[in-house]
Amino acid sequence: MSRESITDQEPKDGDTILHCGHLGRSSRMEHPAHWFKYEKILRFERPDGTRGEAEWFVVCEPCFVRHGIKVPVRGDGLWIGEAPVIEKMEN
Repeated sequence: MSRESITDQEPKDGDTILHCGHLGRSSRMEHPAHWFKYEKILRFERPDGTRGEAEWFVVCEPCFVRHGIKVPVRGDGLWIGEAPVIEKMEN
């Protein structure tokens, strides 16, 4: 992958990432994930009552195909380090 294909924007180490709940459940990802950045920081509340903030939402291919832009958020996690890299795509 060339540096030109990498986006300039991606989560930083320690950022909270919202997700569809299916990433990392399989040792083999058949399709790349879809990454979305909110225009403003999204504030949310977890089922246990704790609160968080996120700028990023990552969705697996099957959820994106099934739900389009209305994919339900099912969890959150922390971005660690500088990987994985996010490829630049046209909207």
